[in-house]
Amino acid sequence: MARIVIVDDDELVCAIVARTLTPLGHVVLPVRDGEEALDSLWDTGPDLVILDCALPGKTGLAILGEMRTSAMFRDLPVLILTARRSEWHVKMALEAGANAYVRKPFAPEELIEKVTALLSRPHATAEATVAPDTLLDCARLADLRGAVGDADANRLLEMMLRDIGARTEAIAGALGEGNFVRAEREAHALRGACNGVGALDLALACLAIERGECRTSGALEGLAIRTMAAIEEARSLAVR
Repeated sequence: MARIVIVDDDELVCAIVARTLTPLGHVVLPVRDGEEALDSLWDTGPDLVILDCALPGKTGLAILGEMRTSAMFRDLPVLILTARRSEWHVKMALEAGANAYVRKPFAPEELIEKVTALLSRPHATAEATVAPDTLLDCARLADLRGAVGDADANRLLEMMLRDIGARTEAIAGALGEGNFVRAEREAHALRGACNGVGALDLALACLAIERGECRTSGALEGLAIRTMAAIEEARSLAVR
């Protein structure tokens, strides 16, 4: 079973894709607005993204470009599903980082074939994709400071510190008790909070717990400590 996000403002297309892929055991999650696409990926942790090209708020190729420059999503399989039919559009999408291209209207068999092939690709492990500078996303922090100012940004970072500490403790406790449902719920909440500061390493550790791939808290606790130290440093640098 895979989590598949489809970003398309056409409700009928989303329904057809869901009807095609759900019987295979996949969970299909629709997103209608391009501006919400990247945040939805942080929230859902999908295995595959299906993107339309023409979207309100932000184009599919713009979203794809942001994904391919993000350490979190640069290796995530992307299928372009669009009414644009020319070979030039296909070439442009593939050069932008798409892994497959399907034209609307589509045959269900074609979509199933492409999705199955993309999901069966070998993916890099979290350890292989995480770089030393991915504890915090400096660009996200700069955007936050630009949006609310240094004082409010530092208050939000202080809240983030408390949230990381409390939720990490809750996850560790739940895992220790064998309460995996609670651990997965807390991990999902913490991963959502990681979006605000681009805490990739910690988000990936939470995702592993959410998916049942990790039933111990050691790696999460170590990453939480390092992420909190990075947040403290970011706060202190802003004060200087």
